[in-house]
Amino acid sequence: MRNSRIMMSTGTLPSPRIDQMATSHPFVQQIDLVFASSAVADQTFSSLETTYTKAQFTLSELYEHACRLFPTRNVPFPFKALPLGCEADDTWCIDPRGILTLCVSKRLYERLGVVGKKLAFKGCPEQFVIHIPLQRETASVAVRERQRTALKTWDSIRAESGLGKWEVAYVGEGHDPHAVGGGVVVEVKARLRHDTDVYIPVPELPESADESVEDRQQRLGSLFEWAGMACLGAQRLKANDRVDPYVAVYEAPSPSRIGNITHVRWRGLMDGGFVQSVIGTAISSSISIIMHSNVTAPVSYVPSSAPGVSEASDREAPLRVPSREAEDTSCLIVSCTSGRPTWALGQSIGKWDARWG
Repeated sequence: MRNSRIMMSTGTLPSPRIDQMATSHPFVQQIDLVFASSAVADQTFSSLETTYTKAQFTLSELYEHACRLFPTRNVPFPFKALPLGCEADDTWCIDPRGILTLCVSKRLYERLGVVGKKLAFKGCPEQFVIHIPLQRETASVAVRERQRTALKTWDSIRAESGLGKWEVAYVGEGHDPHAVGGGVVVEVKARLRHDTDVYIPVPELPESADESVEDRQQRLGSLFEWAGMACLGAQRLKANDRVDPYVAVYEAPSPSRIGNITHVRWRGLMDGGFVQSVIGTAISSSISIIMHSNVTAPVSYVPSSAPGVSEASDREAPLRVPSREAEDTSCLIVSCTSGRPTWALGQSIGKWDARWG
């Protein structure tokens, strides 16, 4: 298990940072919500659903299809895609900036014949990242032809090794299995679970002048821990839990109350509009939101200082090493108990991720 790095922050709503969470994390693969049970909230969240398409492509076929969807610069790109079930050593993704990113081993990199950048993390596998913009005017005809040749070379290598076409998950315009790829539509629906008589924190999120940094981190950490345990349906949260204290000790954050909670989960590739609709609906009340991004995608984070993804198309996404052992999780806790709604955000990423340097 690789070491993780954690960052915590707080603020009030409305917040541009929270508004841009969906566009900043293009490959969210799971969302969990935990909130005090309410028939209205249950109905609202259970009605939220989306779809993605699974289809088979060679990388060349997918590249040509995506290029047709994004013919010119500074036009919002309504498409993203990544492979399913591939090895993280040689992988790729198309993110909403309109960029095909390849992350490949040294051996494959030398055969592709296009210029890339070596991942310079200490102790990481020797891998190279290649960025291929899909907009036609970003590169000369000769460069684009070399890029096409590289993709065809990779397709040929896969065919020779018996791997054949990629199984691809994609969303966005062209999200029609009858139009391209001959794929199938996969529904991403809410799955609800109810837990009764559990300790529910009454979160106190604002910073206190009398509170040390260590105490603040411990207080927020206990809330994030509770949210994770609630997603798992942990017995330790039960008010009537009578576990042997020598076996397992857990104390809910203080102050807490006893009540019923609902856990909602969506799992699968989700478009940014759906992710933001879940976040926007959720933050109208006290709630915990946990988002897991796909850890085998070469791109997992797009800088969010720009108003939208399309305007951030020139901003480089931080490099990272794709790995099934990596981590990329965000936990957002919102409190609407008094006055202006407040939030606390905990983010956990792996050590081979340049997002924070």
